[in-house]
Amino acid sequence: MKHPFRPLLLAAAFLVLTQTVHAQMDPSRYDTDPDWGTSVYHPYVFPEIRDTKAPRGFKPFYISHYGRHGSRHQTESNGKYAYEILSKADSEGILTDKGKALYKDVKTLYDEHVGLWGELTGRGAREHRLLARRMRSRFPAVFRGRKRREVFCQASTVPRCIVSMANFTSSLQRESPRLNFDYVTGEKYLDILAHSFYKSSEIFAADNRLFDSLVRANFNSDRFFRTFFTGNKEKVGAVVSDTTRFFKALYTAGAVCGCLEIPGLNLYKNHLTKDEVIPLANAYNNRIFGNYGHSIEFGNRCSWAAKWLLEDIVTRADRALEPESGIAADLRFGHDTGIMPLAALIRLEGFDKPVSRFEAHKYFDTSVMMTMATNIQFIFYRNRTGEVLVKILYNEKETLLAGIPAYEGPFYRWSELRAYFESLFADKSDPV
Repeated sequence: MKHPFRPLLLAAAFLVLTQTVHAQMDPSRYDTDPDWGTSVYHPYVFPEIRDTKAPRGFKPFYISHYGRHGSRHQTESNGKYAYEILSKADSEGILTDKGKALYKDVKTLYDEHVGLWGELTGRGAREHRLLARRMRSRFPAVFRGRKRREVFCQASTVPRCIVSMANFTSSLQRESPRLNFDYVTGEKYLDILAHSFYKSSEIFAADNRLFDSLVRANFNSDRFFRTFFTGNKEKVGAVVSDTTRFFKALYTAGAVCGCLEIPGLNLYKNHLTKDEVIPLANAYNNRIFGNYGHSIEFGNRCSWAAKWLLEDIVTRADRALEPESGIAADLRFGHDTGIMPLAALIRLEGFDKPVSRFEAHKYFDTSVMMTMATNIQFIFYRNRTGEVLVKILYNEKETLLAGIPAYEGPFYRWSELRAYFESLFADKSDPV
């Protein structure tokens, strides 16, 4: 006889063992992590895989997945300005020897980007190939069934997402050659995978102002200008007329060094001090959290945008659960702008607490919680009587929801989870 309190005891034990508080920005990581402070540009970190044993009789049979594109090049709007300013400074003869060394590294980054703005890097491709292999080896029963061979794949229209999908699925098919893949993209699917936020221009404008104000308040540029520039202030000021824009461009240029893997190239470690990196990293972290996260100021607008995605997850799961279904997995490939609001909407552990965007770095670290290739996986289990359980993996780690109690350990009854999800997307009217 099953002990009536066993599910509660196991759930409580799992919570104690795995609960993660909001990952605050921890400057001590700067000394050990070459990509610390790079926010959403941090390459994916593969964790040690640990699986709680499923309740007796339950076996995995279906996976619903959303993955952000892998490590990428910087977009042109972010990556070009720092190069242009330093190039002009060099031609004006106002760079010191150290300034010329900085310019050389920024030019190396720029040259690597020309013709590849925003595109997936080799590291990003490898991230998705390995993620697929790890999924296949972790849940082999899902992909070797005689009846379940269909995999539906939808991607954002942005090329880095499509190429991420290609790398992921080609790796998966190499391991499971009998699978059949259907691929789709288009504005219809982009609207599901990364729906526009309510009055998003207001959010982005406010958070750009937030970044500027935090940099002006906390970034001391005295050493920087003494070290890298020479000449009178008027001449330097004529070239670097907008200092906050320049430092943002320098920060974002350096943020993708880990994604590119150019030997010896690390803009932060080679040219900035720790005290200079920290305020830039905090400011950018807060800007991103305000843009897409569960902020007190804009969180309801951001999570509202994920309702269409959550509905798609439930609708496709319903199809996969039909008695004669041949669906093994539904795979989605999109952006941080899709997965971050989804995590907030379903109150995923680590995303559930509303935080002011002014202080987000004290509670939330995007370089831990929203790296390149960030992924969320819903693993469906079923027993012989047809009962269905689901566990949620966030970046491959078993994760709980704050909005609904688990059945046992990390496992939820699908009937209860489905009802909870449906309550979250049932009303799609504009947020207040």
